[in-house]
Amino acid sequence: MAALLKLPDYLEQVSKQKWKPGVLDCGTFMAGWVEQLTGIDPIADVRGSYASERQFMRIVRREGGLEASCRSRLERVGATETAHPEAGDILLVMAPYAVRKGHVQSRPTGAIAVSAFKTAVVTSDMGIVIAGTNRLPTLRAWTFR
Repeated sequence: MAALLKLPDYLEQVSKQKWKPGVLDCGTFMAGWVEQLTGIDPIADVRGSYASERQFMRIVRREGGLEASCRSRLERVGATETAHPEAGDILLVMAPYAVRKGHVQSRPTGAIAVSAFKTAVVTSDMGIVIAGTNRLPTLRAWTFR
C-alpha cells in the first residue's frame, strides 16, 4: 500500500500540532506514520487512553518495555527489523529529555528515519526535531520495504 501522505507532508502536518500524551507523543508519532504507510494503526487499542507520561509508561511496562512493545506492535502490522534504516523507517533511538545536576538524561524514544543519517523525533518542548544519527543513536529500526 502506498503512503497516504509523503514523509515531508506527514512531518509538516505533525509540526502544526501540540504535544499531548495519548494524542501527540513519541508513540503516536510513530504509529501515525505506520498508519499512513499501512492503513493500520498499531496502537489503536491504547490511542487516547492515557493523558500523562505516567499512564503511558504503565502501558509500556505491561507490554514488557518500550522496545518489546514497539517490536510486537510493529511486527503485527508487517514491519521487519532492519540494520540499515532508510527514510520512512520506524526507529527507537536514545534521545535527551532532561538535564539533572548538569548531566543530560537520555532514554529510548520513538522516531522516524528522515534519511540514512537523519532522524525525526517529536518533543514536548520543541515539537519536531530532526538531528543526525550521531545525536540520536538508533537502538532498533523497522521497515515496511
